[in-house]
Amino acid sequence: MKKYFKVLDPNASTTVRVYSLIKILASLISSWTAVFFIVAIVAISGAMTTQKEVTGSDGKFTGEYTKDLPIYDEIKGTGTIPDDVAQFAVGAAVKYRLLPSVIISQWAYESEWGRSLAAKSDNNFFGITWFNGCPFPQGSQRGIGGSEGGWYMKFPDMQSSFSYYGYMVATQTNFNASVGNKNPGECLLILGRGGYAAAGITESSPYYTGCMSIIQSNKLVETYDKFAIEHWNDQVSGGDTNDNGSSLPGVGDSAILDLVLGLPVNGGQCYGLTGYYVEKLGGPALMGSGKMNASDIGIDYDWSSYGWVVILNPSFSDFRAGDVINYKAFSAMGPTMYGHTGVIASIQGNGLYTTYEQNAGQGQIVAKYNRSDIPGVVSSLVRKVK
Repeated sequence: MKKYFKVLDPNASTTVRVYSLIKILASLISSWTAVFFIVAIVAISGAMTTQKEVTGSDGKFTGEYTKDLPIYDEIKGTGTIPDDVAQFAVGAAVKYRLLPSVIISQWAYESEWGRSLAAKSDNNFFGITWFNGCPFPQGSQRGIGGSEGGWYMKFPDMQSSFSYYGYMVATQTNFNASVGNKNPGECLLILGRGGYAAAGITESSPYYTGCMSIIQSNKLVETYDKFAIEHWNDQVSGGDTNDNGSSLPGVGDSAILDLVLGLPVNGGQCYGLTGYYVEKLGGPALMGSGKMNASDIGIDYDWSSYGWVVILNPSFSDFRAGDVINYKAFSAMGPTMYGHTGVIASIQGNGLYTTYEQNAGQGQIVAKYNRSDIPGVVSSLVRKVK
């Protein structure tokens, strides 16, 4: 400030000095106004950029729950379905390889088109129950006056609710046969068999007929499912691979497990199925070895001496029919400290494959499952090559 006052001539008249002071003050005000507008513009630009990053997130599924979803601005609501519901449903469907028609029908049925108490107070649009250890706090009581017992999860916002619904369906073995399934009716029945609704979901139940009516009357299959299915592959990404046999053709024959479908083998655990399969193909003895972690099957044995190769951290392109597939501990496919294991029966492509597994959704028997690739959850493939 001193440099400005130096230009005031002490010998000048009062009028001249006042005029000079006014010019100086005007200059200062203009300078600070300019600074203010520059700061404001930068702040607004920063805010706009942050918002764009949030809504334009990739939303790839890594096997862990994350709130982010891919958002497609071209997706709009229809009828009584708002834009945000349509966009979150499509985003969840793309991220978790589900059908938006099923998601929207359950949103409408479970939350009374977004008007239920749980929807308004808990942002819970799918009737998802709170449990100890879940990532969200306890919300309102289930049922009128707590008549259904328990509490709803309380989500911070609508997007979290939609993303957690997709995560739940994609990772729970009683639901995830609907992953990659393109038939909305079949998906609803899969959810029903898995225990989604307390009253059950059958073809004649109000839940099923209600949801199917919502799907058909709003043309949800035509409006949203085709778009989501076309974008399923956008979310598929594999882990690191190595060149220790991933390109070699396998000679394993998973069809030998057809002989024991519906039966328990080696105690009914997942490890017992893989042990049975490997033994039939002349591999190392897994049963009685003292090993028990399914996630470590690829590194616990001297596979090469038996004519097998191990592919660590494989991508979906490495999968082959006949491979033993081992899932990481505490992952979407191996939720316990032991992980999970099975045998690949067939590859459908586009991230879809079928398996033989034991101690999964159908209980402690050998059964076949439709699976969808979840990047990062497979610890290893073990393949017989000679």
